[in-house]
Amino acid sequence: MAEFDLDAKIKEMLSTARKVGIVPSVVDGADSFAAAVGLYRMLSGAGKDAAILYPATIPTGLEGITEGINISTSMGSRSLVVSIDYSGTTASKVNYTTENDILSFYLTPVDRGFDLSKVKAEITGPDFDLYITVGVQSPEDTGSLRDQLQAEMTKSKVLNIDNNSLNTRFGSAYLVDASMESLSLLILNKAPKWELIIDQRSAKALTMGISR
Repeated sequence: MAEFDLDAKIKEMLSTARKVGIVPSVVDGADSFAAAVGLYRMLSGAGKDAAILYPATIPTGLEGITEGINISTSMGSRSLVVSIDYSGTTASKVNYTTENDILSFYLTPVDRGFDLSKVKAEITGPDFDLYITVGVQSPEDTGSLRDQLQAEMTKSKVLNIDNNSLNTRFGSAYLVDASMESLSLLILNKAPKWELIIDQRSAKALTMGISR
C-alpha cells in the first residue's frame, strides 16, 4: 500500500475508533513504552477512551511520564450480566438450576403479567474496537496478553506499528518502517499526518523514547 494511502487508512482507523487499547512490546523496552505513552496522550487529547495494556514493569526512568494514565496488566475478561427490575412486585427469592449447559434463574413470586422488558442482559468487560501494537514483532512479544490478543484480533481492528524489519505484518493494517531509528521518532513524524496533536506531555514521552 502506498504511504499516502496507508496514512489515510490509519487516520480513518484512529478517528472512527471509540475505545483504543495500546499494547507496547514487553521485550522492546523503553522506546516501545514511551511511544505508547505518547500515542496514549494524543489519543486521549482527541477524546478517545484509551488504555495501555502492559503486563510488565514500567521501564526504568519512565515512571515520570505515566501520571494519570490508565495502565492495565491484563485485558480483563468478559461477563454476561443478567439484571431484573423486580420493583413493584412481591418477589423475594432467587434460585437457579443448571441442566444440559443451560443456566436458569427463578425469581419468585411474580405475577402472571410480569413485564419481561424488565429483564436485561449485557456483556461487560473489555470492549476495545481498536488495538494498537507498538514495537510488537509478533503477538508473542506481548507476554501474558498473547493468547487473548490473538483471539481479539479476529473480532477487532488491529493497527501494528513497528520499526523492525522482522515484524510479521499482522493486523488489519501495519506500518513497519525500518528506516526509523526509534518507534518514538516514527510516531512523532506520523502524528501530524494522522491529525493527532502533539502536546507538551506527549512530546515529553516521545522525546524520552527517542533519547533511549
